Amino acid sequence: MEDYLHLPAPDLIWYAAVLFAASYIRGFSGFGFTAVFLTGLAFNLPVVELVPLSIALEVAASSGQARGIFRDVKWRELGILLATGLVCTPIGIYFLGHFNDLTLRILALGLIFLSSLTLVSSHMRPLRLSFVSYAIAGSAIGIVNGAVALSGLVLALFFSLSDERAAQMRATMIAYLFAADLWTVTLLAGSGYYDSVTLTRAALSLPILALGVWLGSRHFASARPASYRKAVLWLLLSFSATGLALIALIELA
Repeated sequence: MEDYLHLPAPDLIWYAAVLFAASYIRGFSGFGFTAVFLTGLAFNLPVVELVPLSIALEVAASSGQARGIFRDVKWRELGILLATGLVCTPIGIYFLGHFNDLTLRILALGLIFLSSLTLVSSHMRPLRLSFVSYAIAGSAIGIVNGAVALSGLVLALFFSLSDERAAQMRATMIAYLFAADLWTVTLLAGSGYYDSVTLTRAALSLPILALGVWLGSRHFASARPASYRKAVLWLLLSFSATGLALIALIELA
């Protein structure tokens, strides 16, 4: 196994633990796999190897969840999010080309952290969001995706404001990420990022991925809607705080 994954035994154990944690969170919440996966393995593997692997595993996770979410997806709202996101992604890419990547990432994570903290500590009631709200959110998600690739966190933050049922929130997030990740996989594959090592790692990761997603999905099925929404906010708070701490650690090292 060490030879196939090109990881020493201690790193291999850590890899399996991070993969399972990311898969479980993805199964429960519908998002967060890449945030956990990249953060947990940032010091074990280069980002250039982690990102293609993470996106491929995201697609596999969404494919495995497709049967259970199909009837709960808000298809019209999903279409609005995808269309506006696609149109506005080049704006984010423009920002990436003209501003410092680290500054953009700190701003995005800081906004997510403050917004999540405000929502966790307040008693704000969920809102009924209009199609215009979805269009604005889709545009923001596209810009953030093009600039810092944190679209999943922004999408989850948007849905945490809505009065959608937990099952619809989760299903629509999974469907959105599947479409976005499938497009990303196509671009990465065309650019030659999927070599034999990455494909082997992805294949050997599937059993742990499947187990984590299955257990997380079972947890979601037994969770109350109010507890799910609260869990999403706490996950966003944790991911953004961890991301900011990791940036500080790297910059001070």
